[in-house]
Amino acid sequence: MIIDKDLTRYVKLILAAILSGIVTSSVIINSGYLQFLDSAIIGSVQKDQSGFLNGMYTLITNLASPKLGILWILILAFLLWGTKYKVPAIWSICTLIGGDAVGVIIKHIIQRQRPIFHLAHDTGFSFPSGHVLNTFLIIGIIWVIVLPIIKSRKKVLIIQICTIILMVLVMLSRIYLNAHYPTDTVGAVCIGYTWLQISQILYVYFAPTIKSKWKLVNHSYI
Repeated sequence: MIIDKDLTRYVKLILAAILSGIVTSSVIINSGYLQFLDSAIIGSVQKDQSGFLNGMYTLITNLASPKLGILWILILAFLLWGTKYKVPAIWSICTLIGGDAVGVIIKHIIQRQRPIFHLAHDTGFSFPSGHVLNTFLIIGIIWVIVLPIIKSRKKVLIIQICTIILMVLVMLSRIYLNAHYPTDTVGAVCIGYTWLQISQILYVYFAPTIKSKWKLVNHSYI
């Protein structure tokens, strides 16, 4: 299988869940250290502003919107389905939708208000960042499903570097545009990583059953 059994995945899950819990708890109690950290990072990111940066970060944040994320994952799933990776295609869609749902639930539980002077179209609660969570999950899906299929190490390395740069730019864009606190973006990455581990564990257990019992995907690679 593309996603094999891996006992270390449970260790990663526990560590990621603990880290997510620490960040979330710090947001809930609004600790002084958290406020200092957020202020310092915001000041650094927003220190040098220009028309070019405004345009670049606006474009990045628009491309990384959760609504467009659904489109990106559907395109990826379509390509996977066409190359007989039908079960991974279904898993990819479920992983993104499930992760986004987790993010929305946490938002409404924590109810952290957005930074002052945030843009009018940035509605809803602030923690975790939906843009960052959505982007992280799409990149995670690419790393887990797509990269193992690619035989060229050079191409894999290029994709890894590009996706890491994209992830950082999306995080910076949300801070630069005053849509989120830095800890909203860090929390989104932690929560996204936790959900990705859970989703991979579910794949290992259910992918063989789905392939054997669903006629639509019984010729799929898993």
